[in-house]
Amino acid sequence: MSNVIKLNKGHINTVSCVAEATPDGINIMSLSKDGIYKHTKLVGYSAMIRQLDSGQFDNTLSEGFGVIAELSLGEQRGWFAPSDEQRVIVWRWMVAGVFIVEQMRANGTAAVSQSDGTIVQVVRYVGKHGGITVYPATERFSLASHIEGLAFEKYTLDNPHQKALMLYQSMVEESPDGGMKLSQWGREGLEMLHDGFIEMLNTEGMPAAPTAH
Repeated sequence: MSNVIKLNKGHINTVSCVAEATPDGINIMSLSKDGIYKHTKLVGYSAMIRQLDSGQFDNTLSEGFGVIAELSLGEQRGWFAPSDEQRVIVWRWMVAGVFIVEQMRANGTAAVSQSDGTIVQVVRYVGKHGGITVYPATERFSLASHIEGLAFEKYTLDNPHQKALMLYQSMVEESPDGGMKLSQWGREGLEMLHDGFIEMLNTEGMPAAPTAH
């Protein structure tokens, strides 16, 4: 993760919390009513990666990018040595997050009703066969199925986590604004994936829900 230190922390959403790397973990500070960031809790590095993976920052991507920048800083300073599996989780989150941000900038959002009756603004992907709403969690699931699934199938006995990591790293690159953007290969691959899914929906319809037995 050492080469993601220049991540732009302000990609999307207002930042109500900021992260700070320390020798003991990530210090999370929240914005108080008087406009000052104050310490709230200290989260271990491994626990913070689990929070990223579980969707803790899916509604505040800017905070998630900030956490990743501090994870990188902690690694650079020798406070944390992530495993290959943890690196894969972080880079998968970043690829999905960058994709969501780029789609929001290109296509905006759509109002979607939730099961509890509330309305939320959801990012849209628009491709050559139409458009769909996209979510960070489903993007990560799709990436894991295709990228990591391929790596584990092809390199079962040859460090598949490392191979998946290399693929994720090739899908993003530094942006002129100091943040990260999808590489041409990463963008084309994700467009192909989403266009294929939309085409399937257009021709075959939504897959039937599993039947409980």
